[in-house]
Amino acid sequence: AGLLEARGREDALGLAAAVGFLALIVFPVLFGLSVVARGVYAGWQPRDLAASVVEEGGGAPRLAGWLVVILLGALLVAWAAFQGTWLLAAWTAFKPLTISFAAPIISVLAALVAVAVSRPAARLVAHGVRRLDARWRRTGRGTLLRPRVVFAVAIGLALVTTYVLWRLMVKRRIGPIDTSLLHAPAIALAATLAAHAAWYRLPRARVLVGMIAGVVTASAITVAVVAVRARPTTTLEVWGDQPLAGIAIERLFDLDAIRANISLAGFRPTDRPGAEHPDIILVTLDTVRADHTPPYGGNADMPVLRELGQRGTVYLWAFAPSNVTRRSIPSMVTGLQPNRVRGRVVGWALRVDPRHVLLAERLRAGGYETAGFMCCKGFWGAEARTGLARGLEHVTIEQNGMRLAKAARAWLDARERQPNNRPLFLWMHILEPHNWTGGGVDPKDPVERGRMYDRALTGVDAMMLQLFGAFTERRPERAPIAIITADHGEALGEHGAPYHSTDLYNSQIRVPLVIAGPGIKPQRVAETVSLTDLTPTIVELAGFEPPPRDSTMDGRSLADLATGARVGSPDDGVAFAAMIKDRSNPGGVTAIIKGPWKLIDNGVSLELYDIKSDPGERQNLIGQKPEIAEELKKLLAVHAR
Repeated sequence: AGLLEARGREDALGLAAAVGFLALIVFPVLFGLSVVARGVYAGWQPRDLAASVVEEGGGAPRLAGWLVVILLGALLVAWAAFQGTWLLAAWTAFKPLTISFAAPIISVLAALVAVAVSRPAARLVAHGVRRLDARWRRTGRGTLLRPRVVFAVAIGLALVTTYVLWRLMVKRRIGPIDTSLLHAPAIALAATLAAHAAWYRLPRARVLVGMIAGVVTASAITVAVVAVRARPTTTLEVWGDQPLAGIAIERLFDLDAIRANISLAGFRPTDRPGAEHPDIILVTLDTVRADHTPPYGGNADMPVLRELGQRGTVYLWAFAPSNVTRRSIPSMVTGLQPNRVRGRVVGWALRVDPRHVLLAERLRAGGYETAGFMCCKGFWGAEARTGLARGLEHVTIEQNGMRLAKAARAWLDARERQPNNRPLFLWMHILEPHNWTGGGVDPKDPVERGRMYDRALTGVDAMMLQLFGAFTERRPERAPIAIITADHGEALGEHGAPYHSTDLYNSQIRVPLVIAGPGIKPQRVAETVSLTDLTPTIVELAGFEPPPRDSTMDGRSLADLATGARVGSPDDGVAFAAMIKDRSNPGGVTAIIKGPWKLIDNGVSLELYDIKSDPGERQNLIGQKPEIAEELKKLLAVHAR
């Protein structure tokens, strides 16, 4: 099981450590299960039980009857739980607490019904199979109902039933689920069952095999424990690459303490000679597409964003790294493409590999005071341990956007009254557009859907008004640099998608990017940019040299465009986006945008669009522009590897 979990690792130490970390959690669990299983097995006295159900001729029709009834009873309880949950969801408008109380009652009632009819049903099934077996035996052949045969058929029938139900009813309703996490435990459980089955049959082999397994396991565990302090980088590599071993590391060790053992040479950004260190306010909006906002010709009433766009730089063709928050935000704050951000999915978020250096950490190391006002505990809460809050000295979490903005305003007002403040980096993430339907009925009419979505954007603008009101008393040259963007967009029916996370068309990845403040040129930049460029851009705007583009940084600074030091070209700039496979996302879709051209690879076919003349991506030009398609295919291959 450990070798299956650690497959792909080329270093012997990492392989041994991965096996050892897995053993730390799997061995005690399997040992406990084995003790319980042996106790239950002994309590059932299977030999006596088998003798009691075997009838004349060696058949066990009563055993077959009870096994069939148990299978049918399990299906009955599962069906009742499934249908009951749906009915409760409809009756209660999906109130989780109410459902959590009522659903067990439905399951218990179904189980009581199954128990009540079990004995007569088992007798009926036994009578039927007894008659069938009698006919078989009249031909001069032995019984078909020997206990071992009955058990084997029952297990096979259960497995086939489970598989058929999964394929025909469950999988197509719940969408893609990554089951790779279960492979190693399944192998470990199967090996344990095989060991128990062979325990009494191979007495000499069990001693030898047991000793070898014990020595190997103990050695691997020793390597793992030593690696925590002696090889922290290897430990974190195992955490990022091996999910089950990673769980052991999280449960038994302190990830932050392990990370502290790693030298972070060059962590502090280099000052640009003569550059000031202005305050920077970053506002990331959840689920906001560009074309519904005022700077991009949208109808949403957003006076704050409109005013920022008029006095600052509007990047007309900015693209999110992915179409879900857990992939876009880590890319935005590390400067790495989404396919190169290491980490593990926890809940709806990505637990970022501690080896990554985040934007707030860079600025804090450069002398900035850092603060985060965030919507969601699952992404930035200490208990979630996603790492996304690393580098933030002050963190406030509040799901309600207006209360969050007021909390930020109060903190800023108090800070403004203090002398000798360090330069400030404040990051606020607002959730409201993600829930633009307000929990109500989602209208089918596309026009009304757009209006409802726009009303949510208007509410967000009021929150930004509250936030930026803290700086109204400052002189213009001391105003903070404001950066407004979004983690991804939202489909409102385009390409058959009602929301997001389904494709990489513009509706889901083209987002607003507006930068305004001292030194920022009022302009509209037509060059293609990516939000992966956000971290190096902010580092440079903060008065530091942008991190070099190397193995730890994919993004390029856009500060020269914002200040007017460089004039953007509508035919230049590259943005890469990807859907990354995880437990609720099928992945396998990538896109590359260069100037006006966008190529989408969905794993089955290619699509090519001229997004400047066809922003809705309605006319696929893949067969009409072979030279452009070939150029973008090569560029996509470079970014996607």
